[in-house]
Amino acid sequence: MLRENQTLTNLNLCTNRLGEGGGQAIVAVLRVNNALTNLDLGGNSLGEGGGQAIAAALRVNNTLTELNLGSNLMGEGGGQAIAAVLRVNTTLTELNLDSNSLGEGGGQAIAAALRKNHTITNLNLGNNDLGEGGSQAIAAALGVNTTLTELNLYGNRLGEGAGQAIAAVLGVNTTLTELNLSVNSLGEGAAQAIAAALGVNATLTNLDLSVNSLGKGGAQAIAAALRVNTTLTELNLDRNSLGEGGGQAIAAVLRVNTTLTELNLGFIALGEGRAQAIADVLRVNNTLTNLDLGVNQLGEGAGQAIAAVLRVNTTLTELNLGENPLGEGEGQAIAAVLRVNTTLTNLNLCANGLGEGVKSGVRQSWVNRGGTLYV
Repeated sequence: MLRENQTLTNLNLCTNRLGEGGGQAIVAVLRVNNALTNLDLGGNSLGEGGGQAIAAALRVNNTLTELNLGSNLMGEGGGQAIAAVLRVNTTLTELNLDSNSLGEGGGQAIAAALRKNHTITNLNLGNNDLGEGGSQAIAAALGVNTTLTELNLYGNRLGEGAGQAIAAVLGVNTTLTELNLSVNSLGEGAAQAIAAALGVNATLTNLDLSVNSLGKGGAQAIAAALRVNTTLTELNLDRNSLGEGGGQAIAAVLRVNTTLTELNLGFIALGEGRAQAIADVLRVNNTLTNLDLGVNQLGEGAGQAIAAVLRVNTTLTELNLGENPLGEGEGQAIAAVLRVNTTLTNLNLCANGLGEGVKSGVRQSWVNRGGTLYV
């Protein structure tokens, strides 16, 4: 059918157990079809052979712009074949190679391709065990590549060395706007290097540093960078042990930063005092629209402080307070404030010990508001 069809532009075959044989049949079509622009083959166990066959087809196909090959067990060989074709393919703009066990060799091959490729703008290399060698190579490529705008490197064992290498290139790269470095054991040293880069980088708008053991020093350095950075709008610091000083530094900078709109501080052990400090900041901050404070041991005092500030804050639209021991009293306070707050559209109060009566009150306060409420 696809050989003759000249109207289908988007095809999703995700998770269909195609295997290597099915993948090669699809590949045969890609050699002659000139209408398909978006193809999703994720989760199909294509294997190394399937990856190599797809790479061969991409040498002659000149219409495909978006390709998802995530979770296909392609291994280093498949990754190297895809990398080789990226040197000559001039139509592909978005490529997902997530979870393919590319290894250091595959990462280095992709990095070499990025030095030559001028069309890929969105690349997902997450969960590929690139290690420090593969990641260092990617970092070096970012120093010369001028087309990539979105890069996902989550879960690749980067370590502090590769993290610092990426930080160094952020000081000179002028095209990357979104970068995911989550779950990479970056540590405090790499966090400080990335913070220094944020002081001069003027293009990055979205940065994910979640699950990286940034520590107090890393958080303080990032907070200092946010005083001068004027482009970052989304920052994820979820699941990092920031310590008391780190949490306070982040709270303090929110008084002066005027560009950050989304901030994830979930699961960083904020505790009562630091959460109250963030609540106080929300009285003067008028740019933050999405705030995640989930799983932070926020008790009665923090809940009351947040409820109080929701009476005056007019910019926050999404708030996550899930899995905090707020208790019934704080739930009632939040239910009361929802009757006067007119800007919240998404609120998470799950697993907060509110009790059924309080949950019912919150739901009643939410009636006719629209948006999403979780209790």
